Amino acid sequence: HSSPLALLLLLMIGALDMASSNASGTPSAPPTRRPVIFSDVDGTLVHYENPTSKPNSNLEAREEFMRRLVTLPVSNTGRVGYVSLKTLELLSIFREECGGSCYLVSGARTSTLVQRAPSFKHKGKHVIDGYSPESGGRLFVAVGPDFVENVAFGERHDVKPLNDLKAKLRGEGGLVVDDRDYTHQFRLHRSKQPDDAAAAKFDSFLGEVHPGLGLEGVTKTENLGCIDFFPSTSGKSSLGWWFVDSLLEKEAGFKSRPLVFTCGDDDNDIDLARSAFVAYACFPKKSGRLVKLMEELETVGKEGDDADDGGLKRFSFLGKVEDATDGLQETREPWEVLRDDTESTEIMLERIISAARSS
Repeated sequence: HSSPLALLLLLMIGALDMASSNASGTPSAPPTRRPVIFSDVDGTLVHYENPTSKPNSNLEAREEFMRRLVTLPVSNTGRVGYVSLKTLELLSIFREECGGSCYLVSGARTSTLVQRAPSFKHKGKHVIDGYSPESGGRLFVAVGPDFVENVAFGERHDVKPLNDLKAKLRGEGGLVVDDRDYTHQFRLHRSKQPDDAAAAKFDSFLGEVHPGLGLEGVTKTENLGCIDFFPSTSGKSSLGWWFVDSLLEKEAGFKSRPLVFTCGDDDNDIDLARSAFVAYACFPKKSGRLVKLMEELETVGKEGDDADDGGLKRFSFLGKVEDATDGLQETREPWEVLRDDTESTEIMLERIISAARSS
C-alpha cells in the first residue's frame, strides 16, 4: 500500500501535469524547467483597504475600482481582504499556458486559508494547486473541486517543544499567546500584551532570541509586526525544499530543478527567497526595510549542485510602488492604497509569466 505522503506526491505531480495542458485541453510542449510559484498571501496576492489619515472621499472612483476585486471571507481577526480578478486571471495563465503550478505559503491560521482558498478561481477553475498555512506546518492540495489535507505531512513536525514553549511563555513569562486555530504555530502580538513588562519581553524577542528562552526544536520569525513560533522542521523554506526534492525524486524524466519563483512582502518570506533552489525572488513593492534585508542577494551566488544560472541569485521588486513609505500612504485615500498595491501584484505576475515563457 502507498503511504499518505507518497499519494500526496502523486497528486501534486498530477496537478503539475494537468497544468501543462492549455485551455483547449491539448497538451503543450513540456517546458525545459517546470515553473513553480510559492507565494505569500497577505500583502502579496491579497491586499487591504487599510485606514490612512485621508479618508475615502472619491466614492464614485472607489466604487468603480472595487468592481475589479473579489472580496474574500472575513478573517478571524475581522480583516476584509481583496484579490483582483486580474490577479486570478494571471495565475490561471501561469498554470495553463506556462505549465506552471502555484502554492500559497502563509503564516495565516489554517481556518483563514481554508475559508479563502476556494475564492482563488478563474472561470470556475482553481488557480492554485494547494496551500500551506501556519508557516509551512500543514499542507492542503487540490483534488478535484476540493482541497484535501495531507495529515502525514503535518505529522512530520514535532510540536511538543512548541507547546512546551507556549506554556512557558504563558506561565513564567506572563505573556498573552495567540494560538486560536493554530496547531503547528502560535503568535505573539505586542499590542495584546497585558502590561509594560510583558510588552518589554515581547521586544526582547525581536532580532536575537532572548537567552534562556529554551528554543531547541522551535524557530521564530517576524511577520506583520508580530512574532510567529513554529517547529524547526517547519517554515516556508523547509516546505519549499521538501517540495522540490520530493518532486525530483518521484517524477520520472525530470532532468532539472523547477524554475521557482517566490513572492512575498515581509520578513518571514526572506528565508524562502534566500533558498538555493529559488531562481527569482519577487516582491510586489519596494521598502527600505526589504531592500536592506535582501541586498546581499544581488551579489551573493550559490555554489554546488544547487547553483542556478551560474550561481547568481536573481531577485527584484516587480511592482508599481517603488517606495511604499508612510508619507506616501498619508497622501492617498485608503482605496487608492489598495489600488496601488493590487496593481503592483498584477505587474509582478505579468513579469513572472514573461520569465516563465522565456525559460
